[in-house]
Amino acid sequence: MTSTPDELHEAASPIPAPPELIERASTLVRTFPECFWFWHPIARVRHLADVRLVVEHLCEYGGRRAWRSAQELHRCLSPLFRKTY
Repeated sequence: MTSTPDELHEAASPIPAPPELIERASTLVRTFPECFWFWHPIARVRHLADVRLVVEHLCEYGGRRAWRSAQELHRCLSPLFRKTY
């Protein structure tokens, strides 16, 4: 069984994040810039995977306040990842 080149490059399209979740994550990126040293100034949170990245970096590079903010954001994010699209 061989695959065509188009089949090899197909990937699941990213799932857009709800606007309120985008706003929360974007605010946290601005509030804790030390956690997002890699973040390009014009980069924007748009997808659920972006929000998950925000949670991961807040937990890994932030202090206690960042960690608590990440936990709150994660609680909002968790039910969305359980949905099947």
